[in-house]
Amino acid sequence: MKIIVIAFFSVFLFCGCKKDSIDNIPIGTIKVDIDGTAYTFSVQAKATRPQVTGGYGVQIQGNYRTGSTTNLSFTVVRPTTITSGSYTENTASNPLVIMKHCTEVIVPCVYQANNYRSSTNPVNITITEITSSYVKGTFNGALQLGSGSTETLTNGMFYVSF
Repeated sequence: MKIIVIAFFSVFLFCGCKKDSIDNIPIGTIKVDIDGTAYTFSVQAKATRPQVTGGYGVQIQGNYRTGSTTNLSFTVVRPTTITSGSYTENTASNPLVIMKHCTEVIVPCVYQANNYRSSTNPVNITITEITSSYVKGTFNGALQLGSGSTETLTNGMFYVSF
């Protein structure tokens, strides 16, 4: 009997846990690990279509918590419509890719990390779905602070509405 109970709880434990994936995060969410620490930017998380002369753009942004200026934003701009696909900084055939992470410490955006054309870990944004009402996808890469130190972004995913 003990073996049956242990087997039942083992199956429940392993099958009941869902790992975050782009298919099971709620709309209005940007999630990422920054230097191994998990962050969710779900306050006012949204996508916009900025005006671009002679092109198209999609910007995705969200705040860490209510009342905070700690935020993450990223933008893809190119001469043709933004569609599903991967967009990597430093790649001649791809568009402009911009990413910024601002960290508040008493005052707004004391530490700002930006993509910096890393040759070993460039910012990559993959749009898996884009419609007139939402965009979802994944991202990763390295950002650099003004001090020269870097932040490594891994396991990034987003699902936000326009």
